[in-house]
Amino acid sequence: AEGVRLRPSRGTHIVVRAETLRGLTAGMQVAVPGTSSRFLLVIPQGDGRVYVGLTDEPADGPIPDVPEPTDGEIGFLLDVLGSALDVPVRRADVIGAFAGLRPLLDADHGKATTDISRRHAVLTSRDGVVTIVGGKLTTYRRMAQDAVDAALSVRGLDAGPSRTARLPLVGAAARDRLDALDAPLRLVQRYGAEAPLLAALGEDDPALLEPVVPGLPVLGVELAWAVRHEGALDAADVLDRRTRIGLVASDREVARPAVEALLPRAALR
Repeated sequence: AEGVRLRPSRGTHIVVRAETLRGLTAGMQVAVPGTSSRFLLVIPQGDGRVYVGLTDEPADGPIPDVPEPTDGEIGFLLDVLGSALDVPVRRADVIGAFAGLRPLLDADHGKATTDISRRHAVLTSRDGVVTIVGGKLTTYRRMAQDAVDAALSVRGLDAGPSRTARLPLVGAAARDRLDALDAPLRLVQRYGAEAPLLAALGEDDPALLEPVVPGLPVLGVELAWAVRHEGALDAADVLDRRTRIGLVASDREVARPAVEALLPRAALR
């Protein structure tokens, strides 16, 4: 669309082990000192890891394929986290870090990225091309609905009202139904109503119902499911994008051989 300008903003998280935070099991929200509307989120993941984030830094210059956290951002997160704890978390306690870019719509030139709205906008060019900009991952379904509604309107297509807001995600089910599923708890927590389908993959190969590597909670059936049903093509897909083992470099190194050994078996139809 004409006249659209984006201001990419980098958001970084760090990863620490739960024992570093004395076995934290509930999330925390920590106010950023000197601000009234910025907070740090401390989120336990249920696998012995805790995510701490996130930053909001202008990402000027060329856009990288894979954004990388900076030492300054990691230090900032540690400082803010330390302001709420009686025991400091040190740089050596950080076992992983990851970053992403927010595609902020720069409607107010010169504004700090922290003050730019995270709302999305649907724009239509003179030749009828519909573009959606801004937004964030957590609102992707509403963004998709608005973009499709706009495209239908521009082309004059007949369609019923969107069902997105009433359509559950794959695996969603009522709590009583989930509690009654015959599948390991980890699979129910991660895959919902699809958990029995994953458990069934281990009927012919019980080893797939064991952790991939001792000390890591990911089960072998999750690797098989990633290949058969989630489009994983190689070990990197499984480690970095389906299971998130790869967020911790040392865990990735330990798990990779097991993942590569399981992938050929998982890919068998």
